[in-house]
Amino acid sequence: MATPLEQVTTLFGDGAFLVPCIRGTKVPAVTYTQRPFEATQTPAYRYALASGEFNIAVYLGEMSGGLCALDFDKDEDLAAFLAANVPLAATTRSRGSRGGMVWVRVDGEFPTSCNTPRFEWRANGRLSTIYGLHPKGMDYAVLVATPPVTVKFADIRWPDGWELPWIGAPGRDAAAALAKEYGQPFYTNKDGRVMGINERYWAALYARENQVLYDPDEKAFYRYDDGAGLWGAVTAESIRETISGRILDISRETQQFSLEIQITQTKLKAVGSALMGIVEKRDAFKTRRRFIHVANGVIRFADDGDIQFGGFSPEDYSRNRSPYAFDAAAECPRFLNELIYPAVAGEDADLLQRWAGLALFGYNLPQRLLILDGTANGGKGTLVRIMQALVGLTNTYQLRTECLLERFETFRFRGKTLLIGPDVPGDFLMQKGASMLKALVGGDPLSGEGKGLNGDFPMFGTFNMVMTCNSRLRVRLEGDSSAWRRRLLIVRYENPPPEKRILDFDRLLLKEEGNGILRWGLAGFVKLQAEFAERGDFALTDAQRGRVDSLLAESDSLRLFVKERMARHEYGDVTTSEIQQAYAEYCADHGWNALPTAVVERTLPDIMLDVFHVTRSHSIERDGKKSNRGWRKVQLLEATELPLEAGE
Repeated sequence: MATPLEQVTTLFGDGAFLVPCIRGTKVPAVTYTQRPFEATQTPAYRYALASGEFNIAVYLGEMSGGLCALDFDKDEDLAAFLAANVPLAATTRSRGSRGGMVWVRVDGEFPTSCNTPRFEWRANGRLSTIYGLHPKGMDYAVLVATPPVTVKFADIRWPDGWELPWIGAPGRDAAAALAKEYGQPFYTNKDGRVMGINERYWAALYARENQVLYDPDEKAFYRYDDGAGLWGAVTAESIRETISGRILDISRETQQFSLEIQITQTKLKAVGSALMGIVEKRDAFKTRRRFIHVANGVIRFADDGDIQFGGFSPEDYSRNRSPYAFDAAAECPRFLNELIYPAVAGEDADLLQRWAGLALFGYNLPQRLLILDGTANGGKGTLVRIMQALVGLTNTYQLRTECLLERFETFRFRGKTLLIGPDVPGDFLMQKGASMLKALVGGDPLSGEGKGLNGDFPMFGTFNMVMTCNSRLRVRLEGDSSAWRRRLLIVRYENPPPEKRILDFDRLLLKEEGNGILRWGLAGFVKLQAEFAERGDFALTDAQRGRVDSLLAESDSLRLFVKERMARHEYGDVTTSEIQQAYAEYCADHGWNALPTAVVERTLPDIMLDVFHVTRSHSIERDGKKSNRGWRKVQLLEATELPLEAGE
């Protein structure tokens, strides 16, 4: 009996670019997109294909001699297509969990890969599985085991009413099609001299020759890069320069040299204004992501738990990707054994992995921020720099709580996914702007205002966030400790730092194990997804929850002191200095850092009014002087009056 590899080769011939995938998944077992030929020459590659232990997929399009595929999810759509293309009933046809895959070999040109409501056209850059185990548990089946029929793409027939994205794309008849829809590109007098240009035509021409959109909220143009799979911002000046060059080219092609005179900044700006209306797309980048974009493809997460690794698509509207490639076989032993495991407990290492996956995902589903505190030189900063590189430097921004209430600060977060507070001081979360952090991670609607721009644009607080600190942070609670409790994750570095410091350790690890660290983070997100399905949040241990409770208690230490060590007394009084001294001793008993004196003096009046309904007095008598500041009708509790703790 023929092996699976022999069966596939019989169908598609030796020219098909076959890719082994981990069994039961659509994840390639080799890196094949960056150096396709070299990938096929390794012993591991040949073994994976021949062993029968892996799925077998085909790298479609030009790499496989024009072998392409149409993927139908619904049987009725597949039937309608075959009814319109009777000769293709004899071409290769396979099935995964539903519908079917029609394989054809295209003679000549064909459009780029795209998705439609009824089918997916798979060509250059796409991967389709022909043999192995489907992620849903059934085997892939070949329904028609004959070689692919060779066709010209133009000869394929499409049922009436089907959406065909390639119709109207630039080609030989593009100029005529544009003129029919938008009017002639320029107008001449009876002598043939160009008297003016049609701005809408030139705007439409640019839109046809470039995948571009205009976001009216951000007041910015974005252009799609096929090679990276990203929508990147492009300036209006750059667009005008491109259009100017295009007008110049056409003036020479048509021998209408007087057309060059029309290339003025005023008219080019008018073309740009027309382009805004033609390609405007609101909320393109506000849809919730269901994928992780990496250097060599996109890892997609379906609602049913299916995970697929495939090519880029403009319909993803992705602006963020990791600059590192996915490699299913990559590992990171130095990263784990020299940076993570020596520094934190096992349960915290697992939490860091799951959070790393969330940072790569780029959308803060559990609405939490991460604090790394503890041992100086313990590896906190190195880990954050590595995560910043994995997420992509262009996708991160420095977090500055002291600036969060300023007018233009949130605008700087546009297009970012990760906010970082490196080596912050202990009062970082005590700043007035710290309350904004809850909105930035909590999914709240926000407004960003750009300097020099009219109006603002809407955004949502879906940012991932991490900060490092050598000491324990305190939070400006403002009576909202429950909200902070829902937002915080804390990993504490308590082990001694390594004896030998390695300079630029983050760069060394990224160079040697970058792809492996990426795979480690992706595995963490898979774990986190299971937790989301079960509880909608991180699964935390008692110790991890206890750190958050302790931080909040320490942050609210003055209020706790007032409630536990003071009482209302009709004839009592206490001075501010006496409270300061007793409060410092209270914090020492709990192993906490006391709030600075200035903070105590600023916040104590509100706490006393809230707890005991008393206001500050400036005439408390001590040592014969009646000018001491303090409070009447309250007193400090003596040790004998304090409630006994459990076990005493």
